[in-house]
Amino acid sequence: MSVDVLLIYPYFNEELDRSIFRYPPLGLGYLASMLRTNGVSVQILDCTFIDPQHALRIVRQSHPRIVGIYSMVTINHHATELAKALREETELLVAGGPLPSLVPEEFLDMFDLVVIHEGEHTFLEVVRNHLNGASWKEVLGIAFLDDEGNCHQNQDRPFEQNLDRLPFPARDLFPNKSYKHYWSTLYGYTVTNQITTRGCPYLCDFCSNPIFGRSYRERSASNVVDEMREIESLGYDRVFFSDDCFTQNLQRVEEICDLLIHEKLDLGWMCLSRADRLDERTATKMARAGCKQIFFGIESGNERMLKVMNKRIVLSDVEKAIKSAKHAGIATGGFFILGYPGESNASLLDTLRFSSALPLDYLSYSFPYPIFGTGLYTKVEQRITRPQWRKQRGQASRHQLLFSGDFSETKLRLAKYKGLAQYFLRKGGSMGVATASVVERLTDPLVKILR
Repeated sequence: MSVDVLLIYPYFNEELDRSIFRYPPLGLGYLASMLRTNGVSVQILDCTFIDPQHALRIVRQSHPRIVGIYSMVTINHHATELAKALREETELLVAGGPLPSLVPEEFLDMFDLVVIHEGEHTFLEVVRNHLNGASWKEVLGIAFLDDEGNCHQNQDRPFEQNLDRLPFPARDLFPNKSYKHYWSTLYGYTVTNQITTRGCPYLCDFCSNPIFGRSYRERSASNVVDEMREIESLGYDRVFFSDDCFTQNLQRVEEICDLLIHEKLDLGWMCLSRADRLDERTATKMARAGCKQIFFGIESGNERMLKVMNKRIVLSDVEKAIKSAKHAGIATGGFFILGYPGESNASLLDTLRFSSALPLDYLSYSFPYPIFGTGLYTKVEQRITRPQWRKQRGQASRHQLLFSGDFSETKLRLAKYKGLAQYFLRKGGSMGVATASVVERLTDPLVKILR
């Protein structure tokens, strides 16, 4: 069976990890929906639950005229390997996603063109032109090689300002059964994702948002709830709002919550929030509307390092936000970065102490990932030792240190395990708290002497 367009998400979950952030590729769902709405036949190949050889067989069985491959830092090696395998078999090979939007020139030796930033309107125009035998080289928002072999980038396409005009993602093209099995087996409930805003108005030093940029655009409350109703009809128990900061506009959050309370949807939900964008009143309303968990990007337990990262929060914001969520009966999660440029032994230990003492239900430590175009990248550009991230197979921690920093990867791994040990001990009651304090005192000197 032939298809006009095949969209590939080249994430291969080779070790079937237990990540609580395992979701379908929403961006490809939006592209597919836009194409289908305009009469183009399309399929999505989500590789999460298959291996590379199986993926290639599916592509070849589909006989697509156009193949679009999504890429970001953590899966780029798979994206490029698929592109090489399909290069001679595809009429038009297109790259899109965060990494191609940042460095389109690095993809044009394998791909015919790169879609830059938001892709719904751009990719539709490229596809229409190609299927109709017309040139796509004047399409806004793309990059390609000119006749001299140089990267030519057309003018950017303006962002869609009315997000309610976009059709909902083509969720029927996702492997929903496999995602449900993954979630129900590991966690006892099922979850899929949804995005209700695009962009982020903040400029954290480590953050790259090449698709939406610093723009901040919202969907209406009614549009959000309509999509949640569709998700509920697919049999999911929860939805994860993957917005950079779901609580950015507290008035809009209340509007969504009021609608959910009125509609009585049987659908729980989770979201991301900044620590300075949650108060007790909003948390209480969110809990009534079905919010089960809020994740906070906290990043450091040291005020100086928060300024280095340009987080624009203080530690008291963190404590207040978590307290508000807990009082409302909402579970919390926190993300921290270890070994950021400028980190000292004192700030590293501050972060371990602060994070492990917070009443979080989920705690995650990672290393700084220098993504091109960020302040972090500029700081360590001359010290990058691994140009490409690859999942560390067979290790308890899959995080890698991609640059030569002030601290070694060994030291940061030890710090991570130390923080988690203190955290889990403190969750064990008064005896655990006392034991955690002993562990902390005994291991602090070890962290200090390691390079």
